[in-house]
Amino acid sequence: MTGEGAAGHRNGAPSDSASTRRRKLRRWLGWGIPILLLAWVAVLGVSAFIAYSALRDVVPVAGDVQEQIASGDSAGAQASVDEAADKTRTARMATGHVLWRGVEWLPFIGDDVQSVRLATAAADDLVRDALKPFAGVEIKALGPTDGAINLDVVRSMAEPVSQAAIATEEVQIDLSAIDTSTLVAPVGDAVGQLTGTVSDLWPSLVRLDELMPHLPSMLGADGPRNYITIVQNNAEARTTGGNPASIMMLTADQGRIAITKQAASTDFNNARETPIIPLDEGTETLYGDRVGRWIQDSTMTPKFSETANLVRAFWQETYGDPGAGVLSLDPVALGYMLEATGGVGLPSGQELNSSNAVDLLLNGVYFKYPGDTESEKKAQDAFFAAAAGGVFEKITGGSADIVKLAQAIGKASGEGRILFSSTDPIEARAVEGTSLAGPLPEDNQKETALGVFVNDTTEGKLDYYADMSVSATSNACQADEAPTFTTEATYNYTLDPADVATLPYYISTANHFAKGNKATDMVFYGPVGGTYVSAEVDGEAEQPDVGTTDEGRPAVRIRVFNEPSTSHTFKVTFAGVAGEEYGPLDVVHTPLVKKVPTEVTQPDCG
Repeated sequence: MTGEGAAGHRNGAPSDSASTRRRKLRRWLGWGIPILLLAWVAVLGVSAFIAYSALRDVVPVAGDVQEQIASGDSAGAQASVDEAADKTRTARMATGHVLWRGVEWLPFIGDDVQSVRLATAAADDLVRDALKPFAGVEIKALGPTDGAINLDVVRSMAEPVSQAAIATEEVQIDLSAIDTSTLVAPVGDAVGQLTGTVSDLWPSLVRLDELMPHLPSMLGADGPRNYITIVQNNAEARTTGGNPASIMMLTADQGRIAITKQAASTDFNNARETPIIPLDEGTETLYGDRVGRWIQDSTMTPKFSETANLVRAFWQETYGDPGAGVLSLDPVALGYMLEATGGVGLPSGQELNSSNAVDLLLNGVYFKYPGDTESEKKAQDAFFAAAAGGVFEKITGGSADIVKLAQAIGKASGEGRILFSSTDPIEARAVEGTSLAGPLPEDNQKETALGVFVNDTTEGKLDYYADMSVSATSNACQADEAPTFTTEATYNYTLDPADVATLPYYISTANHFAKGNKATDMVFYGPVGGTYVSAEVDGEAEQPDVGTTDEGRPAVRIRVFNEPSTSHTFKVTFAGVAGEEYGPLDVVHTPLVKKVPTEVTQPDCG
């Protein structure tokens, strides 16, 4: 028995050991798998948090870097990029491991997980390959030094701009593969914001990339380049600003920019029987042939390329070589630039500075030189020539703060106060679609722009006393059928009736209307491909004076007469096309003396 018992014990030992292992395995499985699952979830959670934070933080960095470069803070731009690069690199690693990729195969959440990985990789590429080289641009090195822009620095900027443009395009392609419509809100929002930032950044970089190789030539590296420059007088409103009363030729030669000829609008052959060159059909129908018969009215069209062709034709007829392009700005823009240049002395003994430029150039000069004699008109012209010449001499002489100047130009351009048109196709393409080319975009893709433009028909400078507010609404995101687009504008003529008697001749000539009274053409543009529906003035139905299609847009002109201290409110509605995709609603307008407040309402558009 002893032997049998011993044998039995020995025979039973393996069975007990196997049983113990099975119990341990079950115990381990019972506890281990949940622990592993919890660890996996924890890793994914931490990774997701890192990725989401990086996506959220990289969006403002792109804007910060642009602002820091524009302000001359290249060190700050580099620091911003380096900080963002650390976050995006960590996030890319956090979403690139096997645990993360394994979840991408799961139903319901797999698309979100994969989208986060792709977006995080795109964010890292954006920071490392686009923002990092661009952050090295040193705007202060441009000069001017000894009166010349440093052309070597201009040339050196081409490579980092090109790198940034190529990288941003690749990132945009990567992001376009992500379908944000299926993603949960936090993920979709983060990816959407990143995509929007890249979409905004890429077109500007592409245009800059196209322009940079040609910029040295534009600045006279290969020989002198001439540009006609017009200063639009907002006190006599025109669609893109005002009457181009002061005109000059700027010549760029080896980075040095100088005024080589100055003229006034009255120096040209105006009041001609027919336009100096053929007008676009929409322009002539909407504004009349006066746009081509008087250089003073050449800025009535919103197509600045057409304005430039007209101005060049007038200049060539009178002075010969019309140059390689036309630049436009207004006294408000000059006022911004004076913040960078400092004050300019005038022959009258006055100083023109950022505080008084608008008032002096658009109003005060006419009280000093009323303009009712030829000598006073010449004195006006000399005053404007001295003012414009003084500002440009400050800019090109090296005394201007280049960073503040860049900021002033950016501000004025954003308000539609600086325009440019080139005869060179590549240079023209570089500004195409930007505010420099004119107020109205070519289509409704990036934005659906409605236009509200002011044209004075009084023959005077009474728009100094005017202001305007504009709002736009659309149901494009709600309508199952053709959407509607409505613009409301309130035009205020604020001249005090008690001041009418004191107005100088040139401010209120009274050639066509009683002194102090004015006539204004309000021109409204709808979306590309749309149709005109209706108009109201001061709450009453109104039949427009003219209606046509201009640049593929429905457009109407309504003339109103204004006595001092009166207002008119306009409401114009257009219809779009059923089923067409419309970009975000926007409204563009004439840059008046005072900034025009705008409001856009587009319900249910996210």
